[in-house]
Amino acid sequence: MSEAYVLLNVNYKKQSSIIDEVKQLSTVREVKSVYGIYDLLVIFESDDLQKIKSEIDEKLGKIDGIENLTTLISVG
Repeated sequence: MSEAYVLLNVNYKKQSSIIDEVKQLSTVREVKSVYGIYDLLVIFESDDLQKIKSEIDEKLGKIDGIENLTTLISVG
């Protein structure tokens, strides 16, 4: 099982709709609001790492209101 953790900076006014959109992605296991440098933590999980990468690159990055993202892919 592959996992990726994506830390997002988002437009605060759009945070609720961003969470709703992110939860619709097929490999998203969990979305959490966090305090600190980032606003949201998204946990992706799949047997297919390429599917996770595709959703991050092709879908997550295109959601309106996401200002910055940092991706951490688990290798162990």
